[in-house]
Amino acid sequence: MLGVVGVASLARAQDAPPAAPPSGPSESETVGEQSVETARRAREAFDGAMRDFGEGRYVDAIHGFQVAASLIPSADLWFNIASAYQRLAQERGSPSDYEQAIAHFQRYLRDRVDPPDRVSVEATIGELTEQLESVRVARARRDAEGTLRLESGFDGARVSVDGEEVGTTPLERDLPLAPGAHHVEATRDGFLPFRAEVGIETGLTVRTRIELTPSLTHRSVRGQPVVAWILWGAAVASLGATVGLGVEASSRAPQGVAPGLDPYADARTWSAISDAMLGVTLTLVVGGIASYSLESAAIGTESERFAPSEPRAASASD
Repeated sequence: MLGVVGVASLARAQDAPPAAPPSGPSESETVGEQSVETARRAREAFDGAMRDFGEGRYVDAIHGFQVAASLIPSADLWFNIASAYQRLAQERGSPSDYEQAIAHFQRYLRDRVDPPDRVSVEATIGELTEQLESVRVARARRDAEGTLRLESGFDGARVSVDGEEVGTTPLERDLPLAPGAHHVEATRDGFLPFRAEVGIETGLTVRTRIELTPSLTHRSVRGQPVVAWILWGAAVASLGATVGLGVEASSRAPQGVAPGLDPYADARTWSAISDAMLGVTLTLVVGGIASYSLESAAIGTESERFAPSEPRAASASD
């Protein structure tokens, strides 16, 4: 890194002002006073620029050096301006900063009489030229690419794009990709792999959200209502018997009954039996319902494994 050199011409202008003649103001005295004032303003601009440079305010430093150069031109000021642009280029990566740094270093070599650091300055110009070319190539490539932004509610998932691992979630950077289809996959222990096909377009940002599904889950295991079905089967049989007994009761009409006896006694007997069977039927139905509720309750859990999902397209463009 080249250091920042001072402005010798400014110091000489300030330390050796023109001498005043012994009597009244003359043209040379006026010129001398203007030169001292110019030197003072140039020194103030230069000192302020040096402070800005030391504190990393390179834009302000460049302005201060330019003001000083407009008052008292100096090849050393071109060097200082070039150094400030060099620092800006390293911070911002702007091609114009590289171009300005190169131009002012070249101007320094042109205006400085026999510069003692010519070799190192020329080497710096070569390095800046290479860096400028790299920046231009990168920008051209970026302008021809699209961007993939991956979002996920799961941390620690390993993400790969087209088979190349790009990091783990959450990914804090967007991925520049060539236009076209790309395969995204995310894996994490205990979860099924996430796979998606995304389409990238030039100059657009495509957002894809990674959703992971547990590879193993549990479900309730319920009992079989065996007793309930038996009771309901018995209830059906009992209902059939009830109907049959009712039919028999209705067919028991009085025929040749001796005087003094109840002609409907036999029918009522069969009817009573039918009613009793109906009661049994209802009891069996209610018992079956109660048994079904008890037997169908969850008696445990079992694991269930899902099959991996097929690749899917899931994206949105900005």
